[in-house]
Amino acid sequence: MENLLSARPIAIFDSGLGGLTVAAEIHNRFPAEDIIFLGDRARVPYASLSPALIARYALECFDFLARFEPKIMVTACNTVSAVCIDEIRARNSCPVIDVITPTAAAAATATKSGRIGVLATTATVRRRAYDIQLGDLVKNAKIFSQGCPLFVPLVEEGWTEGEIPEKIVEHYLQTVVTSNVDTVVLGCTHYEYFRSTLQKQLGEKVTLINTPKVTADLLNETLLDLNLCRDTEAAGKVTIYSSDITDALYTVAGSLFDLHDSANPIEIRLARTSAHEITV
Repeated sequence: MENLLSARPIAIFDSGLGGLTVAAEIHNRFPAEDIIFLGDRARVPYASLSPALIARYALECFDFLARFEPKIMVTACNTVSAVCIDEIRARNSCPVIDVITPTAAAAATATKSGRIGVLATTATVRRRAYDIQLGDLVKNAKIFSQGCPLFVPLVEEGWTEGEIPEKIVEHYLQTVVTSNVDTVVLGCTHYEYFRSTLQKQLGEKVTLINTPKVTADLLNETLLDLNLCRDTEAAGKVTIYSSDITDALYTVAGSLFDLHDSANPIEIRLARTSAHEITV
């Protein structure tokens, strides 16, 4: 018989739409699990904010998710993972998984030369989050980081294909390509929407780490270790909360989830923001 704790949902947070790639991977891997996703689109991008404000907004969002009494939380936001993951963990009694730890571990395993490129938000680059973890994992690692501030607004507008996004990708890849890396980390879940364009321009000899996959791998290990996997054949429910709902949200969500599955519909709901908290 399923225990009460394992029946609780998995909560996932991102500052915007990027984390939906992680939510979709988790939903595909664990179809029986209930998933609560929150994207703080009303205040995206976080990377341009001060660390104090990033932490404040993130903690408000995790307080919102805590109301659903999740069995585990996933920080599907590299910026938040880099800036305030310790504060989030200290504030919550359930396990909290970040995306930097499994992504860095996967890059360390994949690299042969120790030359690793990191495409990330300016906040993640400034905090040297990947530099530090990869430096601990790879002997004599050479990390080449590149901030890509235009990627997030492009995704939030649902504009991920075409000549202009391709030119922007080409521009941001210049430093990484000329550094002769053999592995590249996407240090922001928004960047997953440019995966095919990035891989095409990097070439097949460069390994592009799949953050949603390796995050789901770590989630699987954690659920098994803590005996938190759902023991049911029923399909889990996915609820997507956003602090701002636009056509772009439906476009991006529709590219990842079947929004018209009458048997197991994906719900999209508004989470209202105020000066001090996020409310349903």
